[in-house]
Amino acid sequence: MGRFETTAATYERFREPYPAAFFAKVAERLGLAGSERLIDLGTGPGILALGFAPYVGSVLGVDPEAEMIAVARDNAARDGLALPLIHGRTEDLSADLGTFDLVTIGRALHWMERAPTVAVLDRLLAQEGVILTTGSAPAKDDRNPWLETMERVSHSWAPHDERVLSVYRTWFEATPFAEVEDITYVFAAPVTPEHLFARLLTRSSTSPAILGDRIAACRAELLGELAPFFPDGEREETLVARATVIRRR
Repeated sequence: MGRFETTAATYERFREPYPAAFFAKVAERLGLAGSERLIDLGTGPGILALGFAPYVGSVLGVDPEAEMIAVARDNAARDGLALPLIHGRTEDLSADLGTFDLVTIGRALHWMERAPTVAVLDRLLAQEGVILTTGSAPAKDDRNPWLETMERVSHSWAPHDERVLSVYRTWFEATPFAEVEDITYVFAAPVTPEHLFARLLTRSSTSPAILGDRIAACRAELLGELAPFFPDGEREETLVARATVIRRR
């Protein structure tokens, strides 16, 4: 079973989102002309590939999880967009794919083997191309007063691995690529305790496959701890969507 097999169906609905305005802002900042070739590595349910599709000429998605590929295919059909998909690892991509003007990687870099992935990126990226690593997360301030409680409870069920964050801080050091800027978009969306619990289940460390028969106990604890923050059942969550722009040195 893959890391995200039991989360594929709910990942797009409950994971921190990327709003349409985020894709528009990134496309404008990069000056996309609508003719670019884009490859989305670790595409999951196709969120980045489909989000950027209106701004480029073609998109291709790659993911090692069969369930994610199936969901991405369904999502592309739902949106009426062409999304060719490769079921496999980035590290194993064929050399005959050609080059791409835009390579997107969302919340997946820490799953990739660094040395072979750097070699693949060097082969895939056009000379003037751009790599985007992206993420969307709650603002870590008093706009989301329940966040510390949410993280404390979730870490008690699956201890937080600081190595994930450290990977992103150093991943492109001593490579042919350099981070040149961050593009951020702040937005708000409604959220409930049940939504936050479902989000927890989309993470590999607290997926249904990992929690198993502990799911009900985890849900009860989290909803109980969050209840004081949600007296009316729903509040607005402030999130920050981010794209880090990476170019050849």
